[in-house]
Amino acid sequence: SEEKPFHMEGDAFGMRGGKRRPGRSRGRLAREPRQRHTANARERDRTNSVNTAFTALRTLIPTEPADRKLSKIETLRLASSYISHLGNVLLLG
Repeated sequence: SEEKPFHMEGDAFGMRGGKRRPGRSRGRLAREPRQRHTANARERDRTNSVNTAFTALRTLIPTEPADRKLSKIETLRLASSYISHLGNVLLLG
């Protein structure tokens, strides 16, 4: 027996069935590459900013050995622990 491919009607997920309107998506498609390029550039800038901040934070946290590069999660955990330790040092003198 021949199997028929699975087919779901468009409105099964709240989508309207029917034909597409000609020309409606052309403007959107033309904008998407520029918007995607701009969004990608923003994301690269954000990522670079976060990485720069982690690099700066790593320099402030004492590690053994001193040249060991901490992962981001290690950096956050050790920074939190170090801040807590410094707070205790201040309280206890």
